[in-house]
Amino acid sequence: MTKKGGHKKDVNLDSFVEGIGLLVLELGRHPESSSILTFDQETLLTLLAHSGKTSLKDIKTNLNINTFQVSRLLSSSENYVDGERRVSLIVRQVNRDDKRQWDISISDDGRRVLKEELHRRRLRVKKLIDPLTLEDKASFMSIIQKMLAEMRRA
Repeated sequence: MTKKGGHKKDVNLDSFVEGIGLLVLELGRHPESSSILTFDQETLLTLLAHSGKTSLKDIKTNLNINTFQVSRLLSSSENYVDGERRVSLIVRQVNRDDKRQWDISISDDGRRVLKEELHRRRLRVKKLIDPLTLEDKASFMSIIQKMLAEMRRA
């Protein structure tokens, strides 16, 4: 936005928060691209797909959640309803070195469901960026990269 005299007006934080919330709400209204996983399930499966076997402690640390939340997340991921059948998106195994610990990895069904979820995310993002020009898309990507770099530095 521009004020009189050509000076740019800063957009306040509340406007960004509201705008992002409205954008997410609108994206969720498209049934062909709606999520099949919760945000936490998708995050867990993405973590497991990239890291392989992971300990409960590492899951807690990486997802920044407590023991109760990990327990609920693992339970929902082990009892995932896929259509009309119940499948486990994860594999829970006793750690070889410490029998008191669990190793968690992604199951074949988990990989399949994550792939389906990522396809739906692509559809949501496509709806988001289709109206943008090539210049808008390049600017948007540059902004995303700056934001990620700053978050990773923190």
